[in-house]
Amino acid sequence: MMRHAWIVLALLIGTCAHAQAPEIALPTAIATRLHTLAQQPLGALRIGDNTLGALVSRFYAQRADAPLWQSVPRVRALSDALNGLVDDGLAAQDYGGDRLTRDVLRLQHDASLTDAQRADIDVRATAAYLLALVQLRHGVLDVDAFYPDWNAAPPGSESDAWLQAAARAAESGAVTAAFAAARPAAPVYAQLRTALQRLRDEAVTGGWPALPAGPTLKPGMHDARVALLRRRLLASGDLTRMAENDADDYDAALADAVRTFQSRHGLQADGIVGAATRAALNVPVATRIEQLRLNLERARWYLHALPPRYVQVDLANYRLGYYDDGQLAWSTRVQVGQPRRPTPVLRSVITHLTLDPSWVVPPTILREDMLAKLRRDPNYLARNDLRVFDRQGQIVPAHSINWARPPSGLTLRQQPGPEGALGLVAFRFANTHEVYLHDTPHKALFTQTRRAFSSGCVRVENAMELAQLLLDDPVRWNAESLQTAASYDVTRDVPLDPPVPLHIIYWTVAVRNDGRVGVVPDVYHQDPALRDALSDALARQEQAFALAD
Repeated sequence: MMRHAWIVLALLIGTCAHAQAPEIALPTAIATRLHTLAQQPLGALRIGDNTLGALVSRFYAQRADAPLWQSVPRVRALSDALNGLVDDGLAAQDYGGDRLTRDVLRLQHDASLTDAQRADIDVRATAAYLLALVQLRHGVLDVDAFYPDWNAAPPGSESDAWLQAAARAAESGAVTAAFAAARPAAPVYAQLRTALQRLRDEAVTGGWPALPAGPTLKPGMHDARVALLRRRLLASGDLTRMAENDADDYDAALADAVRTFQSRHGLQADGIVGAATRAALNVPVATRIEQLRLNLERARWYLHALPPRYVQVDLANYRLGYYDDGQLAWSTRVQVGQPRRPTPVLRSVITHLTLDPSWVVPPTILREDMLAKLRRDPNYLARNDLRVFDRQGQIVPAHSINWARPPSGLTLRQQPGPEGALGLVAFRFANTHEVYLHDTPHKALFTQTRRAFSSGCVRVENAMELAQLLLDDPVRWNAESLQTAASYDVTRDVPLDPPVPLHIIYWTVAVRNDGRVGVVPDVYHQDPALRDALSDALARQEQAFALAD
């Protein structure tokens, strides 16, 4: 009897050991798969200064290589969340989504899967999950490759706590929520996603009609193309209903809809459909979808961890916004650099203001713009209140200089004053480009729709109002005291305490106060390079997942 009991016990132990063997073997299989991942294109995908393989290995190291994706509901939750990335301008296949869909079926129906096969499913799912989280958080591309002065925190250096939170979200099936938390929290990102979804819906129905060439369409006209214009603006949501009477009459409601469309696309909002407006109307919906995809990538660069108080210059929209407590509190028009001298995208901090500033002519402007004027016009310096200084800071008489072959080491400085190049106030921030925000005497240019006129600096309309907001001291620095201090013809620096963050951004979208999104002209012609880089990166990524075995 005793011998029989021992035999039964031995059989039970053997049975339990046999049942537990896959659980013990699967972490070992995952460790082996991690080793091969590091040698494959998928593991070699760059994430900042790191690799995807290294990030995945860190993730599993925290779990002692325990599997995460052996549950069908978990893998299905990941698959569904990846499909939702289409509204971020991404696609599930960028993360091996097609194979993941097949993996759900294999886990559900194939009981003969080996530990090696299960480990492969697990590691690829984790790679897709972490890569999507990182790219929603930082962007697919490295922002420093495009804008080295943005000074972003490098992706791939996610903390252990972040990896643990990602694991907990996956374990609870909350992958979609994890993706939502990784996206920029700024409302504009959600507005861009909604706009992209609307465009995709429009594409499914065949897109909008094209407006044929013909005479300029103006309010009050009767033209057969007006009915087509109505259909076009209905499709984009700029017009809410068809005409109650004759659809070929260009009435006031249609003119308002045209002005709305024009303002969303960086055009003069005059309600007149000329060549420029017709060209914007006729851009295919597929092109607009691609433009929004590019700007969603830029949004992932710009919109994370925004401070509560900051200044943002939106170059392609020619606007400056002052944000307080995370909300837009004040905005104004700006003039930015010409295409041949673009204002740089950068992130810095405004440390102080200069009241009644003098202007030191940058070497580039002296060399490329001013020397030719000095050679032609002996009175140019006097007329513009410019003085010449040598290396020792001594004034050099202008008549003693041969401007055809000027000596090296000369500096030209304009005296302070309201007609000086910097106006009454300049906003100073550290940067390597010698640019700043400033007032300007060229105020008439603010009425232009496209305002790329400067040599790289940002000219600010109503600059003294911005100065008052940044100083945030209504007792000492109200509008009257600021104006008085800037009118003494004495240059004076005023520190900001605390300094105010500055973001100078470039994207080719316009988000209106009502949440509507438009696309504005690519004044610096940066979209093509971004499109090519993004397409190449996602194609490499898709291929890497396809080759991962």
